[in-house]
Amino acid sequence: MRRFWACTSYAILILISTAVLCVAMDDMSTEAERPSVIIENNVLYRNCLVGIRIQGTTPVALRGCRIHSNGMAGIAVDREAKVTVVGCDVSKNGTGGINVGEAEFTMVGDDTMPGNKVAKSGKTRSQGETDGLAVKILNNRIYMNNEGGIRSIPRNHSKVNLVVVGNDIYGNKKGGLRVENNTKLRAKGNDIYENGTLGIASMQSVVPPELDIYQNSVRFNGGPGIHVINGRTGDIGIRNNWVYNNQRSGIACGLVDDPDSELLDLKIINNTIVSNGSGGQGAGIRNDGEGKVIILNNVVAYNYVTGIMTKGCENYSHNLLFENGFVGEGTHSAGIAVDWAEAMQYAGCMAGGKGDLMGDPLFFNPDKYNFSLGGESPAIDAGSATGVYNDVSFPPSKGGDRNDMGATGGPYAIQK
Repeated sequence: MRRFWACTSYAILILISTAVLCVAMDDMSTEAERPSVIIENNVLYRNCLVGIRIQGTTPVALRGCRIHSNGMAGIAVDREAKVTVVGCDVSKNGTGGINVGEAEFTMVGDDTMPGNKVAKSGKTRSQGETDGLAVKILNNRIYMNNEGGIRSIPRNHSKVNLVVVGNDIYGNKKGGLRVENNTKLRAKGNDIYENGTLGIASMQSVVPPELDIYQNSVRFNGGPGIHVINGRTGDIGIRNNWVYNNQRSGIACGLVDDPDSELLDLKIINNTIVSNGSGGQGAGIRNDGEGKVIILNNVVAYNYVTGIMTKGCENYSHNLLFENGFVGEGTHSAGIAVDWAEAMQYAGCMAGGKGDLMGDPLFFNPDKYNFSLGGESPAIDAGSATGVYNDVSFPPSKGGDRNDMGATGGPYAIQK
């Protein structure tokens, strides 16, 4: 194992541009897929600026490296680079774990090496300067960074295609996953928890991000589980997520009195949203924006303030709500009228949406955070009867083709 360390301006920085080395990698199937440069089993640390900087079009693979204690980023990738990172430990870097700009970047675990660790650094960031920047972050641990876990902030008129799949993202000081501007996000199957301010955020942007956020577990974060200030639905939307025990809203849209909040066009479908708002703010699902937000086929239960809160008391249907705003009391407490109990579920709106239900969802084992539906749940076969929302997986669906409300229903159903 080689060790590199120094403290000069870009000392021991590895700058890779075109035609540096030519090393074949046996496990790549075609010539086009093979990296020309392999940097394997090295330790790069204590550089004043970055640990390793990669530029140019030559494909590069980092494998099994430890990159830590550098003054700025651990890995900096830009200028049309094509980089794959496998099984690396990127930790304790000053301003960022990984900084990606104007490049194609993949960080992944594979059959021979575990996923990467990005920890205790400033942030993991992608900043694009050209159209079509492609960043893939797959099966890694991203934790305890001083700012965000993953941030995508394209500059000027560029676009980032960001794929975040199968990662553990936790304990980051400011947030788990944050996107802005012209980012196309596909976030699937991640466990996002115990981040300081929020789980997933789509921030205020001139060009709203395109969002497909589905099959994630978003829990115990210090703010909203998912907060979309500006954004629009992609091919899938915000679907089949488990969102629970976040300190503010489970899913929040827009900002109060924000003039750009009309830049919302979202579908929030088949999520299970439980016990959010312990910080005394928010709701299960909350929309403060002026844009279009469709809330459909969700199970919203035990949230501390209210269940669904929207401007105009509209755009929601076929959801099941239970015990929102009644934590410690119960909807059947003496002296609470039925109509007032319903109003508390909807933040003061005096009627639910079409097809909405109020009743115990009969979660399988809520004490152990298993919010899948028990066999007698009223949410089974109670979602929208429109065929596009039909269940396609048996199990987890326990009924017929018609949509089961919550994360275990519909075409993107998942098991807990």
